[in-house]
Amino acid sequence: AGNRVQESAGAAERLANLFEQDVDIVDREGAFEVQSLGTGVALEDVTFTYAGGARPALDHVSLAVGYGETLALVGASGAGKSTLVDLIARFVDPSQGRVSVDGRDLRDVTLDSWARQYAMVGQVPFLFHASVRENILYGRPDASQADVEEAARAANIHDFIASLPDGYDTLVGDQGARLSGGQRQRITIARAILKGAPLLLLDEATSALDSESEAVVQEALERLVKDRTVIVIAHRLSTLRNAHRIAVLDQGKLVELGSHAELIEKKGVYARLH
Repeated sequence: AGNRVQESAGAAERLANLFEQDVDIVDREGAFEVQSLGTGVALEDVTFTYAGGARPALDHVSLAVGYGETLALVGASGAGKSTLVDLIARFVDPSQGRVSVDGRDLRDVTLDSWARQYAMVGQVPFLFHASVRENILYGRPDASQADVEEAARAANIHDFIASLPDGYDTLVGDQGARLSGGQRQRITIARAILKGAPLLLLDEATSALDSESEAVVQEALERLVKDRTVIVIAHRLSTLRNAHRIAVLDQGKLVELGSHAELIEKKGVYARLH
């Protein structure tokens, strides 16, 4: 009992510290609620420099992603791919230029309404210390059990969940510690499928999995991206071939843009990476 009190006290202290942190990104006065992607999202001459950064993480990048388009981002580590996705998610705001949705500055949009427009699936799947059902429901809290199961089937994870001792009521453990990497990833994909947001921000999430898990997760990802606007940090050749356009980033600059075939023919940076 004493240990539990000490653990709780430590957790409460960390929570108090968290609540005391200043929030960097807040709604502007008079911000409006966005209802859809409209024509799509765009970076308009965007530069972003991290505090203390020696050079911009993104340097005067202009890039439009039309509704229903899949844009793949490629480039070496540190090229600016994750920063670009963070700007679109509005985890950070540009140092210069603007990110827009349907031609309107993202800074004029309420954070809550924008968060409803996209789903994210990262390389490191995030699960709450809660039941499998609660983890999937986080995508759409008012969904029915039938909706949850449908999303889980689409993510190739329903049969595994059904085989657990407590089924959908099984606790996943802290950060999903009781599950394999592929199982955690498929639960986060089920969450994104259930959310049904029109924009998908994807850090292609199969590189850390064994080949069997990778194939099952890849199949689930292919169902997830169907009929959505997708911005994907791409590691797999199949993703690049299926993308409408590929943006090649190098040290924060957009150096090439085109389809897989166009960029191979160009014999430039992409062809060398390829």
